[in-house]
Amino acid sequence: MVPFDDLPEVVRFHPMSAELIAILAVGAALATLLLTGLRRVEARIDRVEARIDRVETSLTTRMERIEAGQTELRERMAHLEGLLEGLREAIAHNRAA
Repeated sequence: MVPFDDLPEVVRFHPMSAELIAILAVGAALATLLLTGLRRVEARIDRVEARIDRVETSLTTRMERIEAGQTELRERMAHLEGLLEGLREAIAHNRAA
């Protein structure tokens, strides 16, 4: 076996100190917590986006119903205006006679 001092610098393994191991462990724990938190935020964002899509669909349906109702009211008003105009003409014709 080759003595440690005779090994090239790139091959030599330097034992880690307890402080370095603790720092690496804390770093790994923080990275895990950060990734878990990000996953939870992403999941919540997905739920909110799905809810927004449902609300948008519901509002679109409501708006279409309102627009259809407005169209129907306009048609009724036009019909009533025609009847009213005919009544005015009949009254004017009766007065002239």
